[in-house]
Amino acid sequence: MVLAFGAIADWVTQIGHADANFSFIELSILFLLILIETGGIITGFIPGDALVMTAAGLAGRHHSIEEFVILILLFTLASTIGDSINYWLGAWVIRQVDKIPWVKKHLNEDFTAKVTANLNPKRWQLFIILGRFVPFVRTIVPLSAHRLKLPFKTYFHMSALASVIWASAMVTIGYFFGHLTLPAGVLPVGIVLAIVIAVLVLRSPRFRQFIIDLITKPSQEKDED
Repeated sequence: MVLAFGAIADWVTQIGHADANFSFIELSILFLLILIETGGIITGFIPGDALVMTAAGLAGRHHSIEEFVILILLFTLASTIGDSINYWLGAWVIRQVDKIPWVKKHLNEDFTAKVTANLNPKRWQLFIILGRFVPFVRTIVPLSAHRLKLPFKTYFHMSALASVIWASAMVTIGYFFGHLTLPAGVLPVGIVLAIVIAVLVLRSPRFRQFIIDLITKPSQEKDED
């Protein structure tokens, strides 16, 4: 996975030269990668956050506000469409979970079951926004939305808002660092290190429990139900 982060970062660095803006083909490839990472359910190995921040960092080196805006719109659209695909594809995946152990393991079924059984209906938007920023939550958001029969129209609006927040935040951070005068290769390496640290945090049982407590019903509500 770490090698994938580095490979994607190096690839984006190669296609974006300091004196050349992204071409239409390069933007299309970036769009497709985020679309596949978001909508493919089992394609979470694509380091979407690293890809977005690295691309934004190169836009910062170009000092192009037009690219900044284009990247936000591009990644917002890719994320929203991918989530919509995932919502409908989730119904099929849920039927396959018990048949394919590898898929069940990848989807963190124990975590999914806890969230699905106890999700606080007042925190749907928080859950969907977290799903854009936290990888292991990102996988189960559309599955849970479909399983709990959240209307697609409602889910789409919440997902679109979450995608806007995610794309704006990631692109802004990457663009800011791209403006800094850094030695060649420092930006991709820095992003890889940041994601490795984030992965270690996300694997922490305490952090996972914190997420569960944040989006599920308080214990007293569970007892009443």
